Formats: sequence, C-alpha cells, structure tokens
Amino acid sequence: MAGLTTLPADQKTLRVLCSAWQWRKGAIKAKKAEARKHCAGNERICLEIAQDHLGNGYDLVKERAYAELDQIVQSSSLVECINSVIRPCLNNSKNHVTQETLNLIMFYHNHRRYRAGKRKGSTPVEILTGRKQEKDWIELLLDIAEEKEPSFFAAVNS
Repeated sequence: MAGLTTLPADQKTLRVLCSAWQWRKGAIKAKKAEARKHCAGNERICLEIAQDHLGNGYDLVKERAYAELDQIVQSSSLVECINSVIRPCLNNSKNHVTQETLNLIMFYHNHRRYRAGKRKGSTPVEILTGRKQEKDWIELLLDIAEEKEPSFFAAVNS
C-alpha cells in the first residue's frame, strides 16, 4: 500500500481501514445472516473511526485503500479454490490419478467461466491474458482433441 502514503492518512487510520476491509470480506464470506450482520457492524464502526480521522479526504482514501487491498492475492483462497475444483475429481478416481487427469482438471480450471463474484463471466485465462475466450471450455477441449487426433471423432460422424 505504498501508493497510499501520498494521501492524507496516518498509519493508524490506514490500519483501521484495513480492519474495515477485513470485516467487509468477513461479511461477504459469512454463511449465516447473524454473522454477516456482526461483520457489517464492525466494518461500519471502523469506517466511522476512519472518517473522524480523515474528514474531507475520507472518501478518496477509503476508495483507494479498498481498491489496493482488493488486489492482494490470498494464497489460502487460491488453495481452497483449487481444492474445490479438484476434490470431486479425486473422489471419483478412487486415488488413481494420472497426469492426464490432472492436465484435464487444469484445463477445466483455467478455461471455465466464473459464475459468481467480481470475476463473474470471465475465465482465469482471460484475466491473465486480457484476451476474450470465445468458446466454452468443453468446445476448446474438443477442438484440441480433434486437432491432435483427427480420427477421434470419425466413428461418431459416420
């Protein structure tokens, strides 16, 4: 958050904004309404403290702090995401996982569209490259299969 040092905020105020951001994330992730309410209330308290300290500069500093904090890649979230994608495949394979299976899981993960959240409608490959993925992941996979082995679909087409 080095870019924030040019804004009119001291370290204590930035810590309060970081806490508010964490409470906001907690509210988003909470499964129960009571927990969401608790987290939202704590975020509101932190934001009120920050607003008292910052005065007129509050909106700019809060927006900038939240934007920079949103850019942080949380490795535990990444690991949990991968686990949620891989676990059903591993459960079905009865612990007999080949490299080909892992490659297929990787392809699916990198080319599937997110259904919810701030990345909704995009794929990991699109986010990484900045280029639009025109086809669904299964269509891409079938294109690759046909390219590598043209006779693969011959029996289906006849």
